[in-house]
Amino acid sequence: MNVNMAKRHQPQVGKTGFTLVEVLIAVVIFVIAIFAVLKQVNQIMAMVKSMQQQRPDLGTLAGKTMLEPPLPDGTLESGLSTPEDEDFGGNMGGNFALYPDATWERYLEPIDETNGLYRATITVIEINKDGKESEFELNFLLFRPDLAEQEMGSAQ
Repeated sequence: MNVNMAKRHQPQVGKTGFTLVEVLIAVVIFVIAIFAVLKQVNQIMAMVKSMQQQRPDLGTLAGKTMLEPPLPDGTLESGLSTPEDEDFGGNMGGNFALYPDATWERYLEPIDETNGLYRATITVIEINKDGKESEFELNFLLFRPDLAEQEMGSAQ
């Protein structure tokens, strides 16, 4: 029995912990994982920053064009026009406009004057921070029989 007791208290060689190579490999894997996570966080932060920059929405301007009443109650008419818009500095928006360095215009071209089908072109002109001018354009079809009736009535 004394022999068994002596074997129990002897340290086992080679099975007491990790080797230096194993620890170094684990540290390298951990560092690579940390840098990968930091790279992803940096990319996400850059994406969030770019999304926070306010830019004019062409879809909203198209919606304004579709809902605006024709002359004389509103300002909708065929041809080129620059509507008044409080959100745009170039469209009489003033100093507190949402987009102070931008303006927009629309061009309504009648495709068939008898049924009220128009080709609408919305153009946003924006001056960037570096002073360069950018232009964005949206084309869509607009069905406004009330506008056609108003224009046919004014032509007679």
